[in-house]
Amino acid sequence: MVNGKALEVLLNTRKEVVASNSGESLDVLLRLRAPEQELSAARTQLAVSLVIDRSGSMSGGKLDEAKRCALDLLSRLGDADWVSVVIYDDEIEVLLETMSVRMARALLPIRLETIRPDGMTNLHGGWLKGAETLAPRAGRGMVSRVILLSDGQANRGLLARESICEQVRELASAGVTTSTVGIGFDFNEELMTAIATAGQGNSWYGQRAEDLAESFDAEMSFLTNLVWQDVRIKLNTPLLPRMGQIKVRNDYVQNDQGQYCLPAIAQGSEVWMAISLSMSEVIHLQGTDSVLRCAILAKDKEGIEHEFTVSLPALRVVDLPDYQMAQEDELVARRFNEVESADIQREARQHVQSRNWTAVERLIVKLEERSRENPWLVETVRYLRTLLERRDHETMEKELMYSSDKLKNRVADLNDSVSYCMMEEAVKPAFMRKKVSQGRNSDSQK
Repeated sequence: MVNGKALEVLLNTRKEVVASNSGESLDVLLRLRAPEQELSAARTQLAVSLVIDRSGSMSGGKLDEAKRCALDLLSRLGDADWVSVVIYDDEIEVLLETMSVRMARALLPIRLETIRPDGMTNLHGGWLKGAETLAPRAGRGMVSRVILLSDGQANRGLLARESICEQVRELASAGVTTSTVGIGFDFNEELMTAIATAGQGNSWYGQRAEDLAESFDAEMSFLTNLVWQDVRIKLNTPLLPRMGQIKVRNDYVQNDQGQYCLPAIAQGSEVWMAISLSMSEVIHLQGTDSVLRCAILAKDKEGIEHEFTVSLPALRVVDLPDYQMAQEDELVARRFNEVESADIQREARQHVQSRNWTAVERLIVKLEERSRENPWLVETVRYLRTLLERRDHETMEKELMYSSDKLKNRVADLNDSVSYCMMEEAVKPAFMRKKVSQGRNSDSQK
């Protein structure tokens, strides 16, 4: 319970009936919802470490943009918050030890002036030092977040993505989470999005500080409204993942206990998991133990862990014609369409990388067909087609990566509907807005 309100847990299926010979999977949507709460006199206190890439690739104005981003982020923190700043190339330097934001506002602009681009890129080392500066305050009634800014490819220190993400995941479970900010077009978006997912944070990108202003607004409004952190889900089921009987369609990583690690949850929003089960096996197992039981663990703002459970109810078995006529749950169908569209986008990205524009065209057409009943996807695919027509491979690679990431893992409005209007999106908290282009502000998308 938080302020007298519990986490709301819902488990819905695409249809309320099943048929053994339908040839389809049973699609299940698990939703974790945090109701709006009464305003508290004191907002959540933050401890943030800004980790800035100063390697040689940051020349050409990119380091200047990173400095502007750092000052922008600092301006969004409260006087009572804490901040540290770490800079890195192949060497790691703590530019500002952890201090109050009030003090940092006077010191950081002066110290940023001394930074020049040079050296290689020890991204992992920079991130780790930033996390270490926050560790003493983790779990003490405040939210601790590393915000990693980089334009490049890691080429010094620990390089293996899986090993980096394992450390990021472990620290997130200990209370130090991570968001990433890619600057320009040269950074490794696969690594940056993977770090953010493992770190229970957000992934953003843009070329200029102006492109990222809305993202930073989203980051800070998200952090100051968090009510549930370290959210983990254990799927208890007799179905066998290795035989394709159960599949989680999101990108959530699993810890060493087999629990899926989900994003933190801010008030007025929901996070969700899309699960596909073998329909024939579900029918076979009904009437014995529960086919699917979800155990949810989450920590409230005081660091107290709570457990919630929900189970898949028995579903009525019908003949194929009755199954085909059964009405779909619109939200479940839409979320699964979004994750399937994300998979198509990632396939398209591979072809963009190899400049196979014929294959990209085929997949964009496929996305256009899928998006017809989803206005947000219609606008997103229209933008992707514009990039395709320009043969703008740099922007298209980034957009396909970040768009697919948001489709699979996005935080959603409690009243998330199929309708889409930029004016309506603009009044939502920034972290819940559905954007057409991930690398630009909404204002530049009109």
